[in-house]
Amino acid sequence: MTSQNIFSIGLSTDEGGLIVEALAERPFKEVFELIGKLHRQASASGCGDDGGAANHHFTFAAHELALTLKALGALPFNRVDALVRNLNSQMKRQSGQH
Repeated sequence: MTSQNIFSIGLSTDEGGLIVEALAERPFKEVFELIGKLHRQASASGCGDDGGAANHHFTFAAHELALTLKALGALPFNRVDALVRNLNSQMKRQSGQH
């Protein structure tokens, strides 16, 4: 996989929790690898010890971001709007670098 297919996304602990919550609503076989990957990255960066506000960086393959956005789309708009705009903004910035 090339670097063009990998995104480094900054997320607060609260945003990461919302992503995991959205993914948990999807079929297990579709999301278990991504949830495990996010959990490993969160553990390595010390997420959860910051009160929910600090930014941590997570790596996503393009297909993982697509799955994440699809899962977030199933949650109420008022809960995910800011996060989805943040993800789109970060993806656009990184896509412009390649």
